[in-house]
Amino acid sequence: MAAVDRISALPEEIKVSILSLLSITDAVRTSVLSRSWCRLWTFLPGLHIDRVFLNNLRLLKGPDVDLESRIPRWAGIIERLLSSLCGPIHYFTLPNYSRIDSSHVNRFLALIFQKGSLEKLSISNAGLFQFPCFGSLKYLHLNLVLTSLPTNFEGLDQLTSLKLDSVFISQRDINLLVNSSKKLTSFHGADLRSLNKDEKLLVTFNCPLLKSIHFQFERFKAAVDARVDFAPCLESVYVGIKNNVKELALLTEPVMEFMADIDHVCYLYLDPLVFECLSELDVVNAPHTFPIHFHQLRCLKLDVQGICTDITKTEMFCHLLRSMPCLDQLQIKDYDLVKGVMFIDPISPNKYMKKQDGFHCLDKTLTRVEIYVKKLDDLNHIMWMMYLFLLNAKVLEVLKISFSKGGPKVTSRITKKLCAVKKASLDAKVVFVAGDIGLES
Repeated sequence: MAAVDRISALPEEIKVSILSLLSITDAVRTSVLSRSWCRLWTFLPGLHIDRVFLNNLRLLKGPDVDLESRIPRWAGIIERLLSSLCGPIHYFTLPNYSRIDSSHVNRFLALIFQKGSLEKLSISNAGLFQFPCFGSLKYLHLNLVLTSLPTNFEGLDQLTSLKLDSVFISQRDINLLVNSSKKLTSFHGADLRSLNKDEKLLVTFNCPLLKSIHFQFERFKAAVDARVDFAPCLESVYVGIKNNVKELALLTEPVMEFMADIDHVCYLYLDPLVFECLSELDVVNAPHTFPIHFHQLRCLKLDVQGICTDITKTEMFCHLLRSMPCLDQLQIKDYDLVKGVMFIDPISPNKYMKKQDGFHCLDKTLTRVEIYVKKLDDLNHIMWMMYLFLLNAKVLEVLKISFSKGGPKVTSRITKKLCAVKKASLDAKVVFVAGDIGLES
């Protein structure tokens, strides 16, 4: 009995949907399968240039000797692919290892503009190029580019997500781009620079629908800053500092000003250098105080370093908790522990083995705590923290300790020690999980 080709018998729109899940290289190759697949890839709704495709281009033989002389030929192939697509182009991705310069990228965008309906665009490593003013654009990611807005720019009416990594742009243009996009709900900015090297970038958010901000401060003189003037729907914020920063203390003031603007958010994620920056504050040695109160915060995620070995950072951690009266979930990863540092004296747990004052969240709201360590040997370093939560969190349901696989197992000594603790919450469970040491963003 002859085999039946049921896939080729599928409706055309389903086959195009299947092709959209393949790399562009494999999608084009399907033309040789049968007559029903021939050039079916030209009905794809967009073009995603990936590493496999670019590697195949590099293997093409030709008269060009060096890499730079081959790039125009590669760009010509991508241009022909775009021209071959029959319908509207809804997405286009060009990765940062493409080495294709701005003149070719501008031609790609002109071709796409003629076909219309572009919704998702990701451009990397394009140098100085014309800003893509597509009225239908919903998602825009620019990486390693220099760009400026046209003089008649009036905003991207449909844009909901904007991601800018290592982008050179003027202060006027970035604020016009952000605040004229009235449907913007998500902003990601990292390593932003001004086109004028002497100008400091200040990104001011006036976005009625903005829900999330991922913002990274950077450079030793705070070359980029952010303020939130109007964002009533803002729920989630990630605050980071670029890891090559030289003078951290200079960033304390702009970071605090930004955090004061976001005191109404529900979800907050602080990276290690931000926590380090906060630990520079003079208020650390003052009792029960932090300059900002996060009255609506429900979830705090901390990537930190030294919280279990540096008393200054331990105290700052406690100050933060006191400033978050409605906190429900807490996730902590201490990089000292993730690296398995065992030769630093841990914080003494004695101070935390008794009732603590001023922690409203421990009394009323905190139900879940997750702590990430490298191995169970590091429990010594977090014992003070475990006592703090078990003895004081009255509505705690789960204290989860995550550690790497392959290390020591949970011993009876550990369980006896924890069982002996007189827990404030009768519902509190201590859970050990192997192999789960990543902190979700």
